[in-house]
Amino acid sequence: MLEGIPARYAVAFVAFLNFFYVYMIRLNVNIVIVAMVNYTAIPHTNVTTAQECGQPEEEQAAYPDADQQDDGEFVWDEKIQSLVSVSFFWGYIVTQLIGGRIAEKFGTKYMFAGAQMTAGLVTVCLPILARSGTEFFIAGRILLGLAQGVIVPSIQPLVAKWAPTGERSSITTFIFSGAQVGTVLGITCSGLIADSLGWEAVFYIQGSLAVVVVAAWLHVVYDSPELHPRISAKEREYIKSSTFTPANKALAVPWKSIATSVPCWALLVSTLGNNWAFYMLITQLPIYMKTILHFDMKSNALLSALPYLVMWILSLLVAQFADLTARKGWASTNVIRKTANSVAKLGPALCLLMVSFTGCDRLSTLILLVLAVGLQGAVFSGFLINHLDMAPNFSGTIYGIISGLASVNSWLAPLVVASLTEAQQTLSQWRIAFLLCSSILVIDAFVFLLFGSTERQPWDKEEIQQTEPTELN
Repeated sequence: MLEGIPARYAVAFVAFLNFFYVYMIRLNVNIVIVAMVNYTAIPHTNVTTAQECGQPEEEQAAYPDADQQDDGEFVWDEKIQSLVSVSFFWGYIVTQLIGGRIAEKFGTKYMFAGAQMTAGLVTVCLPILARSGTEFFIAGRILLGLAQGVIVPSIQPLVAKWAPTGERSSITTFIFSGAQVGTVLGITCSGLIADSLGWEAVFYIQGSLAVVVVAAWLHVVYDSPELHPRISAKEREYIKSSTFTPANKALAVPWKSIATSVPCWALLVSTLGNNWAFYMLITQLPIYMKTILHFDMKSNALLSALPYLVMWILSLLVAQFADLTARKGWASTNVIRKTANSVAKLGPALCLLMVSFTGCDRLSTLILLVLAVGLQGAVFSGFLINHLDMAPNFSGTIYGIISGLASVNSWLAPLVVASLTEAQQTLSQWRIAFLLCSSILVIDAFVFLLFGSTERQPWDKEEIQQTEPTELN
C-alpha cells in the first residue's frame, strides 16, 4: 500500500499506471512500423509528387539523415500497414461490448488483471508472429484487442464506487490520462528502442512489463471501499456518503430504455467522432511525419509524442477547473460537460482545417497538429465522463456498448486515410483526410451540444440514491 496516501488516490494512481501500460502496448506498433517497413520497395504512382516536401536546405544540418535511413524488412504498402494497425480493433470491439457489464456483475479487479497479463504475453510474441507471416502478425494484433477490450469499460464501475462526486472529473481524468502518458512515453521509447536495439526489442521489453503493473494492481486495487482491507473508516464513510450506492440485489439492465435514450445516442455520435480523430492521428501521424515532412526515426518518435504530452497536461488542467467550477457552483454540470466537449472537438477541427493549407511549412504544421491533438484533452471532462452523470449504476454497460459500437471508426479512419494515400503520399490527398476529419468533429460537437444531457436518467433505478457527502478532514 502507498503509505500516507488516501486509498482512493492509491487506487487511482495504480489504475493510471495500468492505463499507461494499456496504451503503450496498444499503440507502439504505430511508431515501430516505421522501422519495420521497407518504404523504398513500395511502388508509388509519382515519385516526384510523393517527395514534394523534400528536406529544406536550412535543415540539412539538423536532420542530415532524414532521407537516408535504412528501411525495414517488410514490404507492406499503405493498406497492409493500416490493416496491421487497425486489426487490433477487430478483437477490441467484441470484448468491449461485454466488458462493462461483466465488471458490474462480477467486479473489475481480477478480470482486469487477467486481461492485462494476456495482453503482455501476446505483445512478447509479436516479433515471432511478424516473421511467420503478415496474417500471423495481424492475428496477434486481434488477440491483443480481444484482451484489452474488457479493460477500459471495466474501469467505469470501479470509478463509480471510488470517486466522490466533487472529485469525479479529477479522478476519472487522472486515470484516463494514463492513456496520454502511455502514448507519449510509448511512442518516444519505442522509437528510441527501435533505433538502438531493433524493432523486436520494443515488443519484448514492453510486453514483459505486464508482470510489474499487474502485481501493483492486485496489491492496491479492490472493487469497492467496503472490500479494501487497509482503508480508514473515515475515508470509507466519506466515499460511501458521496457516491451512488447500488442496491444489494442485482439490477436488470433496462435495454429498451438505453436503446431509445436520446442522450445515449448523442454519446454514441460523440464517441464515433472522437475515435475517428484520435485514431486517425495516432496511427497516421508517424507516417505523415516520415513520408511528407521527412523526419528521421528519432525525430519522428519525439515529435509524434509531443501532441500527446500537451493533451495530457491540458486534460489535467481542464479537469481541475471543471471540478472547481462544479464545487463553487459557477456553472451546472451540463454546461461544464458541453463546454469541455466543444473545446475538445471544435478546437481540433479548426486546427486540422488550417493544417490542410499549410503545405510544406514544417513549423506551422507541427504547431497546429500539436494543438489539434492537445485540445482533445478536454474530452475527459466532456462526453467521456458523461456515462457516470447519466446512469452511474449502468455506466460500465453503457460505456462498453457505446465504445464497442464506436470502435468501428477506430479502424475505419486509418483505412480511409490509407486508401486516400495509397501510392499517393501527397499534400492534396492528405488535405482530403484532414478536411474530412475536421468536418466529422464539427458534426460531433453540435450533436452533443443539442442532444447530450447530464441529467440522471429515470431508468437508472430509483433505489440507487445519492446522499450529501460528509466532510473528510
